[in-house]
Amino acid sequence: MKKLVLCFLLIICQALIAMPAGAHMLWLNPANYYPQVGSTVEIGIGWGHQYKADRTDEAMKEGRVAAIQALTPDGRTIDLESVALGRYRLHIEKPGAYVVTARIKPGFFTTTPEGRKWGNKKEVPDAVKCTNFHIEAKTVLLAGGSAQDLDARSGQTLELIPVSDPGQLKVGDRFTVRVLHEGKPLAGADVKAVYAGFEKKKSAASAAKAKGHHGVGGYPVETTTDAGGNTAIPIDRAGYWMVVLSHRSTYPDPETCDQFMHNVTFAFEVRP
Repeated sequence: MKKLVLCFLLIICQALIAMPAGAHMLWLNPANYYPQVGSTVEIGIGWGHQYKADRTDEAMKEGRVAAIQALTPDGRTIDLESVALGRYRLHIEKPGAYVVTARIKPGFFTTTPEGRKWGNKKEVPDAVKCTNFHIEAKTVLLAGGSAQDLDARSGQTLELIPVSDPGQLKVGDRFTVRVLHEGKPLAGADVKAVYAGFEKKKSAASAAKAKGHHGVGGYPVETTTDAGGNTAIPIDRAGYWMVVLSHRSTYPDPETCDQFMHNVTFAFEVRP
């Protein structure tokens, strides 16, 4: 009987750790996605589970952000200026694409029969499964009306590369993107997208709650990449959008941990 109970707990733990709905997301909130040369853009940090109408959810804790940087049109990588907790500034010096990325400090969490605990398998007793998490965000500012170097790579392990120019998107268009993992196209990747202010239908949410499920209908767009790592996101409205990516891969030292988890978002704006 004890063995049956333990097996049941292990199955539940593994199922919970595999659910993307429970993971926090990090995203970037530029005040202006299409700035003029010579201007300064304020960029906020979004953190939480919901991409609300004001593009905020939970407060970011002090010291959680590991880095926030921009790849400039001339190929330089610069750190953004911090002006307050969760708020940064970027000065626009030249026309072209500014690829902005942010990441929180990575870490380990491990499931056990008693629940999830922080630390790897060497640090946590009775470890069932360990995950080394990396949570990052990306966006692109198109300065001076130029999309030059829009597809420049930031070097993220899991990265979304815009193929379509966000500045040219109109309602009814499709936003084509490419997903890379370790610099190579990632086929079969689940790509989700949500617009700011999206809310699940009450009927779907109620049904999910009644059945004990969460995250049902959490994204209005869900698609999968093809053999070349490409997919297209249908745009049905103007406003702020966020693409959500998650990918797991094998950790190289199984005695320390079992898998990597890379969660990345890409934020953009569709102008009216």
